[in-house]
Amino acid sequence: MAQHFVPRGVWQRLVRAPDQAHLTKQIADVAVLFVDVQGCSTLCEVLPLPEMNRLLERAFGDFFADVQDAGGDVNEIMGDGFMALFEGRPLCESVHAAARTALAIHQHAGAYQRGGAGPVLPFVVNMGLHAGSAFVGLTRFVNRYGERWTYTASGPVTNVAARLCALARDGAVLLSDVPATCLAEAYLLDALGVHHLKNIGPAVSVSRLLGKRPDTPPP
Repeated sequence: MAQHFVPRGVWQRLVRAPDQAHLTKQIADVAVLFVDVQGCSTLCEVLPLPEMNRLLERAFGDFFADVQDAGGDVNEIMGDGFMALFEGRPLCESVHAAARTALAIHQHAGAYQRGGAGPVLPFVVNMGLHAGSAFVGLTRFVNRYGERWTYTASGPVTNVAARLCALARDGAVLLSDVPATCLAEAYLLDALGVHHLKNIGPAVSVSRLLGKRPDTPPP
């Protein structure tokens, strides 16, 4: 049963080498995608709690499959949102995998907005994507009751991705300059200028991901 609580990639590494030494935190290139359901509190007020729970379970089940199809891992779930990591390859390849995931998630979100019985309720998903070097691996929290582990990426890359997601509205996928540079040739982007994000020192050049260029060959 424990495998259901652990990201797939982490579980596979534990099975191959159970000593956990290879999960020790280290500096690595990673693309971080934050996903958040806009107006989830309003949905909770409109829908009965069991129905809202089923909606999130079905939608997030599809979203998690989109992440895994692109070779990523969902490492943290935060109620109405989650964080996904794309690593273990050149940075721009991880960014492309995250971008494919974001567009696939948008397609699934649109299906949930249209489907179902009763009134059509908006199911809008906002996302933020940043990439670069982060401290990636196993974090241990130790106290007198034992240990709690989590596999995550720490540092400014994660913080900027989270702030971009918080800035996004009405189904936007917002990118920093790093993923925007990686995606410029294959994807349509809308430059939104420089933004000062909460608790982030340097200003961030922000773009919106619109979709793939029609003449781009499949990966």
